[in-house]
Amino acid sequence: MSDVRYTYVIAFRDDSFLMVRHARRAWEMPGGKMEPGEDPESAAIREFREETGYDVSSLQVIEKEEGGLVYMGELGKKLEITPNKNEILGIGFFEKLPDELSFPLVEYRRMIDAAYNARGKRARSS
Repeated sequence: MSDVRYTYVIAFRDDSFLMVRHARRAWEMPGGKMEPGEDPESAAIREFREETGYDVSSLQVIEKEEGGLVYMGELGKKLEITPNKNEILGIGFFEKLPDELSFPLVEYRRMIDAAYNARGKRARSS
């Protein structure tokens, strides 16, 4: 997919999903730009690991956006990676979306609903 420039991941641990607190924005899904020669799934895994310090598995595309792909997966084990504190202030596990978001709420609701639907579960009120 040559038109894909970025990826991000909604990863679950039981019924909670992981988000990162970006240093210059607010809460968002881990992800980012692809590097030259990188395929979208590899980019999603790399960005997820760099931003969260966790592995992720069972990735599947749940949404295609202009220029990007949204993946859903299962949270893996904690890795020996520490997120860059100049970029990521912390991570959190949520069952519903937090109040402070980096991007418009409608974008997150759509993604979370798609992820829960793909898992065969209903999203909690957000």
